Amino acid sequence: MRRALLYMTLMTLAASAGAQSVPNGLSADISADRQAILIGEPIRLTFTVRSTPGNPLFVHIPDSLPHFEVVTRSKIDTVSDKFMIQLQQVVTVTSFDSGHWVIPAFELPGTDVVTDSLGVDVGFLPMKAQDQIRDIKDIVQVPAILPWIWISASVLVLGALIFLLIRALRSKKSAVEGGEPAETLPPYEEAIRNLDALALPDASADIKPFYTALDGVLKRYLFREYGWNTSQFTTSDLLGRLSERVSDGRERSAIAETLHLEDAVKFAKYFPGNELHKQSREQVRKALDILHKTEKAS
Repeated sequence: MRRALLYMTLMTLAASAGAQSVPNGLSADISADRQAILIGEPIRLTFTVRSTPGNPLFVHIPDSLPHFEVVTRSKIDTVSDKFMIQLQQVVTVTSFDSGHWVIPAFELPGTDVVTDSLGVDVGFLPMKAQDQIRDIKDIVQVPAILPWIWISASVLVLGALIFLLIRALRSKKSAVEGGEPAETLPPYEEAIRNLDALALPDASADIKPFYTALDGVLKRYLFREYGWNTSQFTTSDLLGRLSERVSDGRERSAIAETLHLEDAVKFAKYFPGNELHKQSREQVRKALDILHKTEKAS
């Protein structure tokens, strides 16, 4: 009988100690609007803490996490009544490292209450279905072409080159005689002029040349301003180089969205709406402004 009473007393004390480490009604949650992104895309994390009105607590969120950067954070919203108080904050993060990463759990100060951890996949543009690995085919024999066909083709090509050369020399001579000196604009002014001259595509037109031209305006600016061989760069190469020039995470995220949209149209056959064409051109303009401002500051 005495042993039973002693056992019940110890269980009561253990339950009381556990209740002191986790106050009644205290909880902390984290949720994300998505758990798979492309490099530079944002993730919205929502932190929610519920507690009693007399003991309000909230998690501490640092400015940077392993493999992630905090872009923005909202004000902490409060909802309360006489039984419960709820604190909530939305934190936007992004990542420029490809792979599977984990957003760690966050602990409420002075308690054993922690949020869940979240796994996030950071990758590049998804591979198209038609780009799957295929079997190796047999070698196809190409029929021999008669030498006179090669000779005729060479003559035609040579004639075309001579015609283009003469035409270019005449144009240059006319410009010199007319007193119109060749204009060499600074990289930023040239990029803005080319961007303004780029007409928006019609609803029925092929949009790929428009987005290719947008990409060309940005890459030519980077080539002239920084001397980068952008014609050989992938989007990931560009983002890696730009992370050294643009320190603000929000501005890097805006440039990354522009480059990913251009890739999606050129390579993944993505068709944005008509309203997005003008928005894309303005995003390129904003990217040029950011880079120009960064270059002037340096």
